[in-house]
Amino acid sequence: MVNAPGEQLDAILDRQRHAWCEGNRPTIEQLLADSDFRDHPELQLDLIYNEIVLREELGEQPTEAEYAARYPRLQSALERQFEVHRAVLDRRLTETAHLNGPITVPAFESPLVQLELLLPDYELLERIGHGGMGVVYKARHRRLNRFAALKMFQPGRIPTERELLRFQAEAEAIARLQHRNIVQIFDVGQAGELPFLALELVDGGTLADRLRQLPFAPRAAAELIQTLAEAVQHAHERHIIHRDLKPTNVLFADDGTPKLTDFGLAKLLEAEGDTPRDATRTGDPIGTPRYMAPEQAAGQVDLIGPATDVYGLGTLLYETLTAQVPFVSSSVVETLERIRSEEPLSPRRLQAGIPRDLETICLHCLHKEPRRRYASARALADDLGRFLRGEPIVARRVSTGERIRKWCRRKPAQAALIGIATIAVFSACAAAGFWQYRERERVAELRVEVDDLVHRGQEALAQDDIETAQERFREAWRVVQGEDALAAYRTGVAGWLDHSLRAANRQAWKQRTPPREYDERRDDAIAMSLLLDGSDAAAIAGAREAIAAALAFTLPDDAAWRGERELLALVDAAMLERAGEVGAALARMDEAGEGTSRAFLRKKAEYLFRMDRRDDAKNALARAGTLPPDETTERFLAGIDKLRARDFAAAEPEFEAVLDAAPEHFLARYCAALSAYHQNRFAEAKVGFTACIAQRPRFAGSYRYRAECRMKLGDADGAHRDRTRAAELRAAGR
Repeated sequence: MVNAPGEQLDAILDRQRHAWCEGNRPTIEQLLADSDFRDHPELQLDLIYNEIVLREELGEQPTEAEYAARYPRLQSALERQFEVHRAVLDRRLTETAHLNGPITVPAFESPLVQLELLLPDYELLERIGHGGMGVVYKARHRRLNRFAALKMFQPGRIPTERELLRFQAEAEAIARLQHRNIVQIFDVGQAGELPFLALELVDGGTLADRLRQLPFAPRAAAELIQTLAEAVQHAHERHIIHRDLKPTNVLFADDGTPKLTDFGLAKLLEAEGDTPRDATRTGDPIGTPRYMAPEQAAGQVDLIGPATDVYGLGTLLYETLTAQVPFVSSSVVETLERIRSEEPLSPRRLQAGIPRDLETICLHCLHKEPRRRYASARALADDLGRFLRGEPIVARRVSTGERIRKWCRRKPAQAALIGIATIAVFSACAAAGFWQYRERERVAELRVEVDDLVHRGQEALAQDDIETAQERFREAWRVVQGEDALAAYRTGVAGWLDHSLRAANRQAWKQRTPPREYDERRDDAIAMSLLLDGSDAAAIAGAREAIAAALAFTLPDDAAWRGERELLALVDAAMLERAGEVGAALARMDEAGEGTSRAFLRKKAEYLFRMDRRDDAKNALARAGTLPPDETTERFLAGIDKLRARDFAAAEPEFEAVLDAAPEHFLARYCAALSAYHQNRFAEAKVGFTACIAQRPRFAGSYRYRAECRMKLGDADGAHRDRTRAAELRAAGR
């Protein structure tokens, strides 16, 4: 699964910095060679900017002329970038002249205790969120006895110039806003030398959480987006564009009140001539790809304005109605291209019960051209109000007949010629008409069959009959896969199939059935393979032997075991790949068969591309595209890849997403705890490994790592007990 572009970019930037710190100097082209951004000028500018900063840190003085010669097609952008860079340096020198040195935060074994020393007015209760650069704590103001969400940089992490400016911009943006549907700011301060924001605590979950269950009813969706549109209008009137409207940025209070949050990418428009003051630097991905407006996806920064947020509200309305976004693809580049060039699928094709007027409002927000959307968020809110009151809406759908009549009045001569040609064509096609009629009837019958199967699956889900629901959705999938005329149905049917799989996972977790011996063997083998590098031949051989031992418990010709055998083949091939044997890895996957999952076929396609077998790789990708999605497995495998690359911060959200969909997934819980451990969050890691022990008391790895956590936390006796238990289990072959 492809990461969000911000995560990919941060990973490349981190790799660039580490290489320079080690004395290497990779070129921009080398850093982008294996990414989706090889030809993306904005992201090239990001890496150029980072290289300039690194060179200045080493005492060098890079010049604009030098980079203009290296990248002539980016000359004008480089001129602006150097101008902005000089201005930022001047500003920061002025602002920080009183400081004696760079920002430093001492590393402490217990971050919460140390942070409370730096925040005397607040009692930190628990961590409730974190990202690549920041963390959010639930806290209580000691004197005011008021709960708040404290947002700050990760303790022990030195923020970059860009991150400090963005943090300041978010504070300025929220401070301008006073609205019941926007998260309020209580306080701005310093924890040591790092800034923090004290925000209104909203702990009723996010819109993303609610959309994991079922789509909203049409009226509920319209009421929610009307409320959010009024909040967005309040921000626009105060010269603030949000630019990153998505379900995770919509929070709900305990009473159900929705509230907008996360103005970290906000664009401030000054009242004097609407001059943009941007919180991001040149090349930043301003928004989340699947929720970007076309002007964002095309990098047309000058077109970003209120209409951009109207588009964002349209994507939220689309997703609340259908439980899926208008555009998504297998890679970031493809997703952005679809946003720029394709029209969204009609929501009524995905959910037949959506009223036509509400569909019209939604699609009016999603016009490619900003000027053709609603003129303001207030206009959108007003039209949603008309829909809710049963009044005629403003965004009226123009009928095909009306468009034809208008064109005929504008072009009478061409209309007459076309009319004559139409009569001739009609006569020539009359013989084929009957066949086409029969074909349409057949397809219509198939559509009715699919709609009926999906409806029966939904009814089974409502009655908690998960097995029947899965059967109905699989039948519907087989129908739409075998008929090109029903291609538009595939996304919706795949979504319901995935939803039923998630429901089955949650049901299995509630039942807490003991693991099979095969499950324990498989998890042992995968755990052994996680943190090996290609130079440890003995460890790789041991991991591969454990995989072979787990495979011995499966039946090669039994379709019920096919998915498990493919998963173990993926892990085994990864061991060979890390040893530098890509050809052997491909051969190992060939042994497993043709492949019955998207994750298996995509990985096989990757190996085929690396072996320069491009036609075979394209065929594998084409077959992958015909298979239903399994987001849980794909995110788990993506997390394992990041764990093997030792990118623990990026791996952790993948495993958390897996656990959200499949709480019984032992390895995802183990890997999430492992990620926390390698980020020196030992208290959290200890809790995670304790949960693993409760789920699988015979898994030695959990005891071994919990012992390490206990040692770090000063519990030597507990560490000794865990090490003893781990040794006993290893001796018993566990």
